[in-house]
Amino acid sequence: MGLSRDLVQTREFFTSRAVGWEDRHPDDDVLFDWAVSHLRLCSGDVAIDAGCGSGRALVPLRAAVGPQGAVLGIDATPAMLREAARLGRQSISVCAIGDVGRLPVRDGCAAGILAAGLLPHLPDPVGALRELARTTRPGARLGVFHPVGRLALAARHKQRDAHAHDMNIDPDRIEPLLAEGGWELEFLDDADDHYLALAVRDG
Repeated sequence: MGLSRDLVQTREFFTSRAVGWEDRHPDDDVLFDWAVSHLRLCSGDVAIDAGCGSGRALVPLRAAVGPQGAVLGIDATPAMLREAARLGRQSISVCAIGDVGRLPVRDGCAAGILAAGLLPHLPDPVGALRELARTTRPGARLGVFHPVGRLALAARHKQRDAHAHDMNIDPDRIEPLLAEGGWELEFLDDADDHYLALAVRDG
């Protein structure tokens, strides 16, 4: 089975920019820390970074779950995972190439998931959200996060002619989308310089 157009374009974009990715966005650490704090993780929990890229969120996720917890980073672009390894992120987590629509984890194991910069790259967001819900226990939290404002993100995608699904995070779309995927929207912070939709696992 061939790669979808979305995945091909996503890999092409991130592969060419993987090395030094975080140097291009040096001020994002604070926002990632802030987003992870909303997951309310506890020591010993299992946390997943869905679409982890270079693994920026893996650091605060590890701090949140402590040495007794587990952190899994999944990304579809091999070059980004190589960058994560170069930055030492594999020493604090398990990083694996994978599809967020088919996560290699058992049902109900995770207490929290961060999906940073993910939904606009998904042609089937509901399927992915259902898969994320499968891996979490009832009451788990999902953070749909971008360290840039929604409108600025859409402008970037348009500028590079990316095949992005920016409507996936539109304020009028995100709540029903999450609900169909098994999540209840808790709050939406649709700011000029960041975006966070925090949702709780149904059931």
